[in-house]
Amino acid sequence: MDLDGKTVLLTGATGGLGRAIAKALAARGANLVLSSRKPEELEQLARSLPGAGHATVACDLAEEGAALVLLEKAGEIDVLVANAALPASGRLESFSQDEIGRALRVNLESPVRMTRALLPGWQQRGSGHFVFVSSMSGFVSLPR
Repeated sequence: MDLDGKTVLLTGATGGLGRAIAKALAARGANLVLSSRKPEELEQLARSLPGAGHATVACDLAEEGAALVLLEKAGEIDVLVANAALPASGRLESFSQDEIGRALRVNLESPVRMTRALLPGWQQRGSGHFVFVSSMSGFVSLPR
């Protein structure tokens, strides 16, 4: 896929995998909209990348409604890379109701809501790409 000049929204940009994805996308000529909960780290990451015009949007996808606010702030995008995630492993009884809600909002609800919001416009214009990053732990059943 030719990313030169395309605008890519990357969630979870300041994590280890997010940083690697950001570097790879920028190296291929993408204009990035970087998002995570850490504004200072976002700015530092944006400055370190090749290319110009990378934007940052600090956003906590665990907050109710944050995914759609992020899309509004990101503006017109060509690619969504849904990379943000919260750890959700361990014994179920060790999680509070709030922790369960936060993990589900970040790991499942936010990518689904963003996809639903982007899909009609992308279908109308005939272009747009979704990339969903997932952990192998989502495919393997383990105790705890």
